[in-house]
Amino acid sequence: MYDCIIIGAGPAGLTAAIYLLRENKKIKIIEKETIGGKITSSARVDNYPGFKSISGSELANKLFEQVTNLGGEIDIEEFQKINNDKIKEVITDEGTYQTKSIIIATGTYFNTLKIADEDKFLGNGISFCTVCDGAFYKDKVVAVVGGGNTAIINAIYLSTLAKKVYLIVREETIRGEKVNIDELLTKENIEIIYNSEVTKYLGDTSIKGIVIKNKDNTKELAVDGIFLAIGQVPETKKVNNLLNLDKYNYIEAKEDCQTNIAGIFAAGDVRSKKVRQLTTATNDGTIAALNVINYLNEED
Repeated sequence: MYDCIIIGAGPAGLTAAIYLLRENKKIKIIEKETIGGKITSSARVDNYPGFKSISGSELANKLFEQVTNLGGEIDIEEFQKINNDKIKEVITDEGTYQTKSIIIATGTYFNTLKIADEDKFLGNGISFCTVCDGAFYKDKVVAVVGGGNTAIINAIYLSTLAKKVYLIVREETIRGEKVNIDELLTKENIEIIYNSEVTKYLGDTSIKGIVIKNKDNTKELAVDGIFLAIGQVPETKKVNNLLNLDKYNYIEAKEDCQTNIAGIFAAGDVRSKKVRQLTTATNDGTIAALNVINYLNEED
């Protein structure tokens, strides 16, 4: 019997683990793929306190080391289901585990354009992670789709590798931190295309180009790869019959991270809230863990 099972090993889940381990709680951390979550795909993090600038993967490694130094372990298992009976159970593809409490920190996954041939080109020219795949496009031409901070940072990073970067923005402006926008505008090999959207991928087995459309015309762009930065979708399909979700399918949880079921908490990007940043994820992890401790004390 575990005191708490944490589902997800991103910044929220790992922060929660640190607090629970420091209180000598018996925990299990489950992660289906990437320890550190989506932050590992960020080439540069400039707004996390204590670091002037750090890569997402390096920051994730530091969190991981902190957890393991406290005796924590992360099990690579895929979460399947929660049974909320007299004893809570978390079911994964590896087994069934009993626990007194649960923190859901499953985060989000990257959104896609949902146009023809997208599945075929995922991993064959379509990517989400500039750190992972940017080096493949050294001295080549790439496109970044999106108009927010992530798209801006991705374009800046790729401009140091690629010969040419197109930033394709659906709106008439870009949105992001001023310091990042200012840096973007200094990059001579970045061309911003406003009021446009990608309507078609070109190529046979890998991306050779894209078709973009605005209100006036349609044109083709020859590109060797495309990076999507068009938002996120909450990872809540496995709990949508158990927990209350908002209209966007994020888990409804109060500021104490408590869901509609006692002893089950939500933390990080998967929780319904206005701001989703690295710092708010670690904030949630802290609050969820402290409230798990209170919950366990009340149950004993």
